[in-house]
Amino acid sequence: MSLGTLHAQDVSQGAKENATKQLAEAQQRLKKISGTEYELDGIRINASTREVRIPAKVELQRAPIEYLLVHETGKTHESVLTTAVSPTAIQVALLLANYQAATEGMLTKVPEAERPKIWKEEPPAKPKANQIKVNVQWKVGKETKSVPIADFVQHVDTNKPPTDLQSWIFNGSYLDERGFIGQHEGSIIAVWLDRGALINSPAEGNWRDDLWISLPANIPEIGTPVTVIITPVQP
Repeated sequence: MSLGTLHAQDVSQGAKENATKQLAEAQQRLKKISGTEYELDGIRINASTREVRIPAKVELQRAPIEYLLVHETGKTHESVLTTAVSPTAIQVALLLANYQAATEGMLTKVPEAERPKIWKEEPPAKPKANQIKVNVQWKVGKETKSVPIADFVQHVDTNKPPTDLQSWIFNGSYLDERGFIGQHEGSIIAVWLDRGALINSPAEGNWRDDLWISLPANIPEIGTPVTVIITPVQP
């Protein structure tokens, strides 16, 4: 796992060394629990299916949002779900499950005038290796319920979930003088375009911070434990 995976830019040697140390320490905490399954800080990784399961809880039911998942020390006032698992551990888990962090797809539907000038789309080494599916699972009595995480968000214009969010982009955040920004800001899954989050929406309107609100009818009660499940996009 190289610093290139974290999209290192022109940053200080100290920031690079700190990020490298955090990644190495996270890898050292990895535990093998069966022939194909691993555990890292509460995350379950299936090496065979490439499924990654992240424990989380419902933070908000009704609010304008920019995120669907953040760390519990992150922007919790703008996110439906929070987790105690560090973004660094989630980054490591996704890389170990053979996903490749790359920005390709984040700007596809962004008008030229709205595109950021400080970074460009970059493809993964293997085509579509940065595309993932994200679902949320929780218990209702003895029943297990599972829905796409996109069902937790709606357009303010349509009052419906986006129809073009069947998959997400694992862009993997980046390094600057503050260190690994995903860890520094606690941003994990963003519906509003955020290069610092680990995962971003490629949906139409992802550049608009005024477009997204939660969809309370589809979200469990505040405090409900949930599991965020990441799987590969099938070819």
